[in-house]
Amino acid sequence: MALTTYPEAWINTSDFSTTGLIFNGLGCVFWVIAYIAIVRTMVQKKFVEMPFFIAAGNLAWEFVWSFIYFPDTGILFAIQYQAAFLLDCFIFYYVLKYGAQQVKIPELKKHFKTICILSLTGWFVLNYYFVKEGFDTSIGATSGYILNLIISILYPISMLQNGAKQYSKTVAWSKMLGTGLISVSLFFFYPAAHFIQSLGLLVLGLDIFYIYLLYLFQKRIV
Repeated sequence: MALTTYPEAWINTSDFSTTGLIFNGLGCVFWVIAYIAIVRTMVQKKFVEMPFFIAAGNLAWEFVWSFIYFPDTGILFAIQYQAAFLLDCFIFYYVLKYGAQQVKIPELKKHFKTICILSLTGWFVLNYYFVKEGFDTSIGATSGYILNLIISILYPISMLQNGAKQYSKTVAWSKMLGTGLISVSLFFFYPAAHFIQSLGLLVLGLDIFYIYLLYLFQKRIV
């Protein structure tokens, strides 16, 4: 079960293998890099490449795991979660500002901000009770990978709808490496958790497919 108080140890090597912690920590770092690249793209191009629905889900997840529950892997990992939350705040702000470009249906575009706020609220409720009622792991892996699966499904659809030129290879690679490395850590942390492991492998396959599509369609632009 997740911690409801801030962890005391910087790195929890008592309950988690050192090898798994290294893979997990590196994965978290790559996800922070992905977020930074997304923010940079938003500022430079005034375009949000992250699908708005999952941007709301990510912010809700990061809030729940930064301020209500905490990963029991240690302080260092909690700080990484909180850094991701701050970056997600910037992303969601720009989603509200520019994200309506993603919506092609006029009726939905008209109420875009309301839809985003309702999505954020819904995701918060789902994430909070998912952890509270004992469905998640102590690092948020199950809920995190459900979100990751949705991200990996929506990203190629969004890219194909809006044009590959707008999308970052840095984000694509960082997202794939971040999730992939965390997936490796799950085999060390939860060797019998085949559902989460399967989610990790499925997400990895989708992320590789997205990178292939991104290179293919950006090459056609040149």
